[in-house]
Amino acid sequence: MSETPASIATTRARVAQARQSARRSRLAARAPRHLAVAVLLVLLALGVRGIIFRGEPAPAVAAPRVSAEAPSEDLALRFARAYLTFDAADPGARERALAPYLPDGVGSDGGFSATHGSRRVLWEDVASDQKALAGGRVITVAAAVSGASSPLFLAVTVRHESGRPLSLLGYPSLVGAPATTTSAAEPSRQAVSDGGVTEVVERVLRNYLAGSAPELRADLTTDADVTLPTVALRVQEVRAIDWIAGPSSGAVLATVVAEAPGGDTYTLAYELGIAWRERPYVDFIEVVPTES
Repeated sequence: MSETPASIATTRARVAQARQSARRSRLAARAPRHLAVAVLLVLLALGVRGIIFRGEPAPAVAAPRVSAEAPSEDLALRFARAYLTFDAADPGARERALAPYLPDGVGSDGGFSATHGSRRVLWEDVASDQKALAGGRVITVAAAVSGASSPLFLAVTVRHESGRPLSLLGYPSLVGAPATTTSAAEPSRQAVSDGGVTEVVERVLRNYLAGSAPELRADLTTDADVTLPTVALRVQEVRAIDWIAGPSSGAVLATVVAEAPGGDTYTLAYELGIAWRERPYVDFIEVVPTES
């Protein structure tokens, strides 16, 4: 039995809400050092949208919002670099680097005293961010250091109370990497059997990856918010197009094989929103560039 328009709209709204919530959770974990990039992406989004859609006055660009955790992550990253870097011949340099971060009761060396040699941090990034049982947040920093084949993982507890400066809580901890698995079961999906949907999805992805804005525009809803990839790819094969949560969900997952100009190939998966007018249209492709 076919779905009624009302049930289709209701189910699709629930999927859209869950999808946008997941995007906000992922994007909110970015550290402040990426804010400049975020501003650039918003500006690019507005510029490319002017290509894809009819010309309209550009809306004011709001300053990117920083999540409550982002300043804590930034502090943890800066502390981890100072803590893990040392030159045993010049311990004073390390103590000076640590001084702005150490709380009362923690020694000037942060609890780590190097006896010989030196070490520098090659790169550092946030591996996990979670609430601490004792208050604040435990930020685990992954850091590649000279002389080590594997990254070190340093857990730093940061307190950020409303209206007060950031502060570290106690000594850091050397911990293991966040757990990962390769055996997670894929959610069940249903292959798209509607030829009109399949045709539109294939055409949209070919034009999207090729950077063909005029051709792409013909298959997008008027309110679609899309920016084009910064590298042009040619779709070689569309491997699968599946409904994410059944035909009434209004969202599909398409897997394609695409080739770069130099001959490199990518297998890529894209979520696309399907909206019915007189025929199927696409209202988003994988990400919403104005979401944060």
